[in-house]
Amino acid sequence: MGERRATNPGAKEARGQQMLAATAELLEGWSFSDITMDRIAERTGVAKGTLYLYFRSKEALFLSLYEDRLDAWYAELQALADHGAGTVEPEAAARVIASTLAARPTLIHLHGLLCSALNYNIDPETMVAFRRRQQGRISTLATALSRRVAKLTDSRALRLLVQLEVVIGGLSWAAQPPASLQRAFDDPDLEIFRINFEEELREIVTALLK
Repeated sequence: MGERRATNPGAKEARGQQMLAATAELLEGWSFSDITMDRIAERTGVAKGTLYLYFRSKEALFLSLYEDRLDAWYAELQALADHGAGTVEPEAAARVIASTLAARPTLIHLHGLLCSALNYNIDPETMVAFRRRQQGRISTLATALSRRVAKLTDSRALRLLVQLEVVIGGLSWAAQPPASLQRAFDDPDLEIFRINFEEELREIVTALLK
């Protein structure tokens, strides 16, 4: 039997989420270059042509996965900021930001891909549309953070969220290098280059907040 096509908005949304979930599963064991649209289609249980009805390219699909996981993290930070009482010091805020992100390894990996493969290979129209959506989201989150973190202004909170993308992308690669480089870093003489993602991010965010 052939695949059953999604015909209503709810079914189409569910099918799109299945494609994102399948891509995230593949990302746990495969590199970005090895994950093809054929593999994603097979994991999802759809024809490759169906994938292209939802995403114009592999890069666009990965960007959608990144956006989906990023939105979930932003929503968590927003809820923590909105439902807390009083203000917190930069050190406490940095601990929350670092720990909540460290619990999302797929998002960390995707940050690294955004700073490398996606930014350089995706079509400008798709990237600009993503950035416009992101601008609204981080503006809302920045306002919530400025209310919650001592001495943090709206404009500084907004800038922090933009800076985090670059910082996380770099730390992602350093904390999870390719297997060949990981073996090199196992050399005791190169121990200084080993990175603990959560600890390093906490220190950097604390410095940025201050």
